[in-house]
Amino acid sequence: MGASAKDFLDIREQEYTVNATFKIKGKFINVLENYLKENANLIKYKVMPDTDELYNTDLTFKKLVKAERQAKRNKEIYINSKS
Repeated sequence: MGASAKDFLDIREQEYTVNATFKIKGKFINVLENYLKENANLIKYKVMPDTDELYNTDLTFKKLVKAERQAKRNKEIYINSKS
């Protein structure tokens, strides 16, 4: 038993919120932003700073990242338990 054609169409027309993090070359940043603005309801767009060196050299920052990851995990578990 799979989804019916109607169910499939309903799923395709439903609006979803998607959060993706990936690396691209600087020359494509404006291209990507423009594409998203034209083809999606862009809610938030942010170019992330490179924090690799800070993470590798700063114990306080590393602890903050760990606490943030745990808080996000706890939030996702809570949301999923209510959905």
